[in-house]
Amino acid sequence: MHGNKGKNCRKITDYGTHDLFLGKNLDIVTAALLLTGKLKVDSVKLFRGSPVVSVELLGKYLNNNNEKSNKLAEFLKKNGDMTIDEVFEAFQKRMEKDD
Repeated sequence: MHGNKGKNCRKITDYGTHDLFLGKNLDIVTAALLLTGKLKVDSVKLFRGSPVVSVELLGKYLNNNNEKSNKLAEFLKKNGDMTIDEVFEAFQKRMEKDD
């Protein structure tokens, strides 16, 4: 984790909701968003063609407006030049502090 400093590390602000759609696990991401209530589905279209089954969901991603996530979003906006490694290092320090 600490050995990545100076390399091409992506910053937190480099990631967004659109990154969820780039991976091969879109079905898992969609299921997780549905189960956690983050994805509201208005309609479902199912197409069954041998050997493929296609499912189309129409809805929207729900933005959580809780105070803690808003504070974290503001912090990340102010500190957008932080790398993922630096964020994990801060989490690790915070967990060690609680012990």
